[in-house]
Amino acid sequence: MLDSPGLKLCIVMAALALYSAFNVSAHAAACREEVVIGQPMAEVGGICPQPTLKEHRDLWEEQLEGKKRTRSTTSYDEWIFDTGAQEFMLSLVFLNGKLAEVRNLGYGSMRDPMMPECRNGEGLAVGDAIVAAYLKCGEPLAREKRGDKVVVSVEGAVTKRTSVAVEEWTYRYGPDQPGYTLRFENGVVAEIRPREFGK
Repeated sequence: MLDSPGLKLCIVMAALALYSAFNVSAHAAACREEVVIGQPMAEVGGICPQPTLKEHRDLWEEQLEGKKRTRSTTSYDEWIFDTGAQEFMLSLVFLNGKLAEVRNLGYGSMRDPMMPECRNGEGLAVGDAIVAAYLKCGEPLAREKRGDKVVVSVEGAVTKRTSVAVEEWTYRYGPDQPGYTLRFENGVVAEIRPREFGK
C-alpha cells in the first residue's frame, strides 16, 4: 500500500505545502525583524515575501495664498502580509518610496471569499479599510481606479485643494446572489452599491 504512486504523490505534495507555509512564515518573520524606517522600497522588497495585498496612491495638495501657489505630491504605498490566523498581520507603509511606518494589524485570517456574510453584504461596512474588505471578502471580481476626487477647503486667506484617490472593487457571487461595488476614498470604504447582474 505504501508503494502506491498516488500515496507517494500525496505525501510529497503535503510535505511541499508544509515546507512552503513554514518558509513563507519564516520569511515574514525576517521581514518584520530586519526592515528599518527610511529603507528604500526596493530593499524591503528583497527582504520580505510577496505581500498579500498591495495598495498604491499618488496624492497631491495645492495651496493658494493671494497669487502664491504651492503644490506638493506624495506617493503612498502600503503592503499587507497575512500568514494566517496564528500570527499578526504586518503592514508596511511607504511614503515617496521610503519605509515610513511598520504596524501590526492583529491576527491574520483565512480568507474565504464565499463566506455567507460576504455574499449577503452583512460583512461589508462604510469605514472599512481596504485590507479589512479584502480579509472579509477576498479578491474582487474587478478593481478599477477612478479619477481623483478634489476636496477644497478654506482656512483664512489660504485655499487648499487636496486629492482623494478613488478606487472601486466589484464582487459577484453567482446568478442567484447579489453583487456589490465598494467605492474606496483614500483606502477607506465610502460607499457600498448593490449590483444586479444578468443571469
